[in-house]
Amino acid sequence: MAATLVAVFFLSIFEVNGLCLRFISASKENVGATEAVHDRLEQLRNGDFSTLTTVSSMKSLLAQAANSSPLAKKAIETVTVSNYPSGTPTITYTRAVNGTVSSAPATADFSSATLLRVDVANQWSATFGNRTGAAQTSTVIAQGVKK
Repeated sequence: MAATLVAVFFLSIFEVNGLCLRFISASKENVGATEAVHDRLEQLRNGDFSTLTTVSSMKSLLAQAANSSPLAKKAIETVTVSNYPSGTPTITYTRAVNGTVSSAPATADFSSATLLRVDVANQWSATFGNRTGAAQTSTVIAQGVKK
């Protein structure tokens, strides 16, 4: 009887330990996603305004992961660029897990834009709970000279 109670006790402790480790893993994923979204946004803010308005430049910039974290490499990244405040035109770039970048629509004319709204989002398959995790942020970027 005592051996059964000790076995149940240790099994319970191991299960609680496993649950705690899964919570830690989920927390690390959330932190990694937040960092990846902010790193990508900083890359876009520090670039030239013409990079944001040129499809080929955006595709080459987005081909690389936002940072070297494991989550940034396995997340699906979406960057939406739109004229601010009107919202048109809008173009959405999607970076797949394998690094290929697609845009919808294929082109957009931002020739008269002086302000752009940039939305960055990451989605990934979370290890805890078999759910989809998400992190996102937005900013407005003005055309001009950086000092």
